[in-house]
Amino acid sequence: MKDELDRHVALPGQQHQPGQGELPVSKKRGGALNARPLWQAVPRLASYGLVLFGIWVVLAMMFPPMFVRSSERAVVNSPVTLITTPVEGTVTGQSVPVGASFAAGQPLMTLQNPNMDRALLMELTGKQLDTRQRYEAARAKLDNDEARLAQVNGELKRYQVAAQREHDAKIRNIQARLDAVRMQVWQQEDVVNRNQAMQWAGAVSEAYTSAARAQLAALSGSREALRAELESARSNSQAARGNVYLSSTDGPVGALAQRRDELLSDIAQDKAELEQLSQYGDSVEKLVASEQSRLDRVSNYEIKAYAAGVVQDVLAPPGTRVAAGATLMRATNCSQPRVVAVFPRSLSRKLLPGAKVTVRVDGVPLPMTGTVTEILPRAPDGDQARYFVPFPPIEKNEIYLIAKLDRPMPKIERTSGQLDNCALGHWAKVSLDNAWWNFGDMI
Repeated sequence: MKDELDRHVALPGQQHQPGQGELPVSKKRGGALNARPLWQAVPRLASYGLVLFGIWVVLAMMFPPMFVRSSERAVVNSPVTLITTPVEGTVTGQSVPVGASFAAGQPLMTLQNPNMDRALLMELTGKQLDTRQRYEAARAKLDNDEARLAQVNGELKRYQVAAQREHDAKIRNIQARLDAVRMQVWQQEDVVNRNQAMQWAGAVSEAYTSAARAQLAALSGSREALRAELESARSNSQAARGNVYLSSTDGPVGALAQRRDELLSDIAQDKAELEQLSQYGDSVEKLVASEQSRLDRVSNYEIKAYAAGVVQDVLAPPGTRVAAGATLMRATNCSQPRVVAVFPRSLSRKLLPGAKVTVRVDGVPLPMTGTVTEILPRAPDGDQARYFVPFPPIEKNEIYLIAKLDRPMPKIERTSGQLDNCALGHWAKVSLDNAWWNFGDMI
């Protein structure tokens, strides 16, 4: 017994070494010794951790909004702008290199196509020549009619003067004859009065007086006839002065006046035709000039930007033969960057458009804020084609979130040393700004 105690009690200054079959001892609080080994506590700790992990998994499945507040499956993206060509040809120049920005209206690329269809231009040119020939013919006819009109007007004036002289001479002749007959009538009236006095005195017979009266009546009839003839001559002369030709004297004048009226009508028609041909010729010349300008522009077509952006890649470099409607380059507007992220479908009530998010972009030191603009349950190729970078893959019960950043992306240095202010394709982490303990959103 004494020897056994000596084995368990060490001498002062010596450390006791456990022998075979002995357990190690450890000092407890208060100086008590614990003889339990450490390896026996490891299974118990592992079981505790497994239980806690199971509880966390169950809670995450039952209440995902409490645990899932962010997504690291997000990528910086931007709507793509396709620069296309409306004509076919060969790309001859590129004005803006890849990675450079451009403004609206700035030339981007030039195309050349010398084999343009010029059938329309040839047809319009033929119409232009035909119109010019018709105009020259109508102009020559107008000049001829105007010359003939001047000639007819000269002859008409001469015939009018001659006819008026003839009218005046005829009037004077009739007036002289009328004056002579009047004189005879006056004399015969004196004879009749004298014979009547002699008959009443019984110097002559009644037959002698009757013969004098008959002669007076004949003279009076001649006077009235001459008066009527004078009145007719005066009327014809007055009508001729008013361009109304009634007598045979005015026959040539009337024919010339009718020819003049016909020439005036032809001249009016010629002028109307000239005006119509002139207007038609002007329109054809404008069409020819427009078609020629279009051919010149299309043969050396300059493609300009309709909005500002940054050239991301070139699909048709100089020297490429392209068809009408082909895409030459793709560009993006880096002033309005977007982030496409994948979130669980259970968070769809929190991811409504207008919700605020925080975005941490790879390579950007400070977080950025954004606003949810669109939620997509799926993104087919047609929807993804509107963006420059392909969307991250999606699994069942997941949705796409598209957020617009509140400010442009800061410049990030590329691997080549250049600065990039688009950061397209950079991975990002998108977090919801509302608190996880907002249990009202989970109901």
